[in-house]
Amino acid sequence: MKKLLLFSGAILLSGSVYFFNPFQTVNPFPDRREFRVAYKASIPDFPSEAEEVKIWIPLASTREGQTILDRKIESPLPYEITREPEHGNEMAYFELKSPFPESLELEVIYSARIARDLYEKENGKLNPDRYLKPSSLMVVNDTVRARTREAVQGKETLMEKARGIYENVIGKMSYDKNAPGWGRGDTVRACLLGKGNCTDFHSLFISMAHAAEIPARFKIGLTIPDAQEGEIAGYHCWAEFYEEGKGWQPVDTSEAWKYPKRKEAYFGNFDTNKFLISTGRDIDLVPKQEGPPVNIFFYPYVEVDGKEWNGVKTSFQFKNPK
Repeated sequence: MKKLLLFSGAILLSGSVYFFNPFQTVNPFPDRREFRVAYKASIPDFPSEAEEVKIWIPLASTREGQTILDRKIESPLPYEITREPEHGNEMAYFELKSPFPESLELEVIYSARIARDLYEKENGKLNPDRYLKPSSLMVVNDTVRARTREAVQGKETLMEKARGIYENVIGKMSYDKNAPGWGRGDTVRACLLGKGNCTDFHSLFISMAHAAEIPARFKIGLTIPDAQEGEIAGYHCWAEFYEEGKGWQPVDTSEAWKYPKRKEAYFGNFDTNKFLISTGRDIDLVPKQEGPPVNIFFYPYVEVDGKEWNGVKTSFQFKNPK
């Protein structure tokens, strides 16, 4: 076990010094992880009357503590790899014309390394100003402003305000997918019902951070289990807020709600168990889609004759080294 030496607000770990905030615990997550991930997408049947089908599949890339050691796209069709400029998300673009195949199987296989020291080195480079504006569903309205004033009352520093918002979200939300409308990241719904999944928890956190003039951004991907290999049921999302001089600080309010004993761990600590697929909301794809900006870019986005179509099936597998 590594020994930790704490002094004057810093941690000396293996010869390196890491400064921490008063709310932050020693990071409980591994220093680094390596694993393989398979992202599978299939179209079992194409619409019979369609003339043109366009497919955009999000691609995980090397960024912010994450290194893609290898990325292999298995496809019977040609594709183009593109990158949107606003958030830096990459994607594979497919364009099909009638007649279509009976079915289509696509797979992206990754080998990835997630490293805390690399994240801490790079997490302050990106200009945070773009992450102060609301999106179509992560709004800042009078209700959000009032809730934010309550959360940050008496708080002086940016870190204290962010912690106040974190506590407010955890205290007034519950992880509940029974009521319709969960998972869209709708701040108005989150305020009204106080229920939802990780998307809703973090949309509320980001809206409140924006109301407090704290840059904050949305991230989505997969949480990689510790088991040798297996299936991942679905996505997980989290948020980050920005403090000048310290860079982006991760938060995971929904996991903190689920596991109260780890609440301190999920504030300000980089989690090497997370595999990032995309960042941001209201995303314009490349080439640009016919429909409105994509609310959340995790699943493949498909347009049939210029209209969004939801006939894609997905599955996700992981494998850890022995």
